[in-house]
Amino acid sequence: MKILVTGSEGFVGKNLVSELKNRGYNDLYLYDKNTPFEKLEKWTKDSDFIFHLAGVNRPENEKEFMKGNADLTSRLTELLEKNKNNAPIMISSSIQAEKDNLYGKSKKTGEDYILKYGEKNNVPVYVYRFSNLYGKWSKPNYNTVIATFCYNIARELPIKVNNPNAMITFQYIDDVVNELINCMEGRPNKEGDFYDVVEKDTKSLGEVANLIKSFKESRKNLEIPDMDDLFTKKLYSTYLSFLPENDFSYKLKMNIDERGSFTEFLRSSDRGQVSINI
Repeated sequence: MKILVTGSEGFVGKNLVSELKNRGYNDLYLYDKNTPFEKLEKWTKDSDFIFHLAGVNRPENEKEFMKGNADLTSRLTELLEKNKNNAPIMISSSIQAEKDNLYGKSKKTGEDYILKYGEKNNVPVYVYRFSNLYGKWSKPNYNTVIATFCYNIARELPIKVNNPNAMITFQYIDDVVNELINCMEGRPNKEGDFYDVVEKDTKSLGEVANLIKSFKESRKNLEIPDMDDLFTKKLYSTYLSFLPENDFSYKLKMNIDERGSFTEFLRSSDRGQVSINI
């Protein structure tokens, strides 16, 4: 398959491209903000599937919302129509599309372009409305609150929790990527009028912040987080991706007497401890 990915250097795009290659999909057309538009014109002629992930969520100028989220979508559909390419197309949208703000309006406009294009040309269209994605290669102070918390806590910088009781639904990037590839392979998960990831976790902001703080403390108390809980496991994997390089190793305390030495290596609440005895 020839697969076109717009926004290939973004958070979702980077993870998707990596996994596509892992699964043997190597004929990829990668379009990002620095790619000449002429290449997009060329690639829309023979793409077999399109992942339209390009978008803007924190522009310097609010006018860029519509340009980055709606105008590019319109131009993409015009090129596909011009080239008479009826390849299925997936578009990355947001739950904000339901809200009355500039970002939400630009996402909703992009959805409308895609849906009208699909209906007019009898093309399979998949609109995914994501919510609070997190995982490796996300950007602090840009993609998600989890990225910001992980980055700051790993560096002992302060974090701000305005409402610790606020409930937020999170989606893990590996689950998102798996769903997108399922969609391309003909197994999309539809929920109502739109498509979405099956795996979701609704947590309070305070709970998330405390969990990430506990990961920081685990290098001191040597206690492994509860990996039986999938959200904790995914969050811990995300936290590790934000660790400064020098923090991947950490010192252990060696207790020495006439018998030799005892050094605790790590511990868990349900499996006891691992130690080194000499």
